[in-house]
Amino acid sequence: MTIKSSGSQLGFGEIETEFGQNGSRSLGDYRISQTVGNNSTLPALPLDTNIPTSGEIKFSDFYGKQLNIVVDCHSGGQENRIIAKNDKWGNNAVTVIGGFRPKKEDGSRIYINVNKRFNSDKVNINRCALRTGTWDSTSTVSVDIGGSTQLFGSGGNGGSGQNGISGSPTAAEKAGKAGTSCLGIQSSNITVNIAAGALLRCGFGGGGGGGGGRQTDKGKDRRASGGGGGGGAGSPPGLGGPGGPVPSGSGDGSNPSDAGGSPGSAGTLTTGGGGGGGGDNQSQAGGATGGFGGFPNNTDAQAGTGGNSPGAAGPRGAAIRRSSGLSGIQINSDPSATIIGVTNATGVE
Repeated sequence: MTIKSSGSQLGFGEIETEFGQNGSRSLGDYRISQTVGNNSTLPALPLDTNIPTSGEIKFSDFYGKQLNIVVDCHSGGQENRIIAKNDKWGNNAVTVIGGFRPKKEDGSRIYINVNKRFNSDKVNINRCALRTGTWDSTSTVSVDIGGSTQLFGSGGNGGSGQNGISGSPTAAEKAGKAGTSCLGIQSSNITVNIAAGALLRCGFGGGGGGGGGRQTDKGKDRRASGGGGGGGAGSPPGLGGPGGPVPSGSGDGSNPSDAGGSPGSAGTLTTGGGGGGGGDNQSQAGGATGGFGGFPNNTDAQAGTGGNSPGAAGPRGAAIRRSSGLSGIQINSDPSATIIGVTNATGVE
């Protein structure tokens, strides 16, 4: 636990219980300054705030102080869907400042130090590239996001084109899928510090599938299917939705395959995919174009076009989400950081 903040005189054993035993068992050896990672939000750390790194050091400097631990979300290559508590802390990817004792969670000051790329996945909007995990309520936790950080939500897949005027696919299948999110906070009283140069960009939704078309005259019943929606931008990007199949019906002419819709295009990290074109049945019945996927320039995905049951557009994800019922969340961002997506969304999976 944190050292008491007032009251009776501190014993050297109380200091050693919190910070560990240094080699000479002297206060002087606790005068340290240690740099961990490469992160402009996390400068060189003393043993704890206001414990001297040089000059006079005394017992009273240790009242109310706590062990500092840095969780390594900064070294190595890019990663996908990481939980800082489970995947990093749980696997001892940590630095205990001073190095005088093993890590401990209760009562410690914990810095989740982020300074590289993390990607999400495409399951649903509540999925995040990086999650804090759940921490002991007695610890003081911050997420320190450095200038080389890139947190990306995934792009949503495009919706399926309408099958002529039939009842398929369902509304859910025609709708573009949601983009996903960047950072998920899962404990109360966490502070997020975002440095200049950092990038948090939500994933963008997929475009809706295009509606079908129909034309009737003189006993003919011509039908055409809609194009698939474009995939949304993100990492990974959304896939283009399938075009509607060649619909059944008379009067399809000599090239009935022309009546099927075309698939939408996949998105990329930086662009949304275009919607696929609708089918053409003898230039009489035409399916509609699918909607385009969302773009990182803050352009949301587009619904499919056409009057006959087009698909809805998929929503974008969030830059920062938090689990329901949390309190005391504080977000500090340098004006030069790039944050695309809301920072107060609720729900983390």
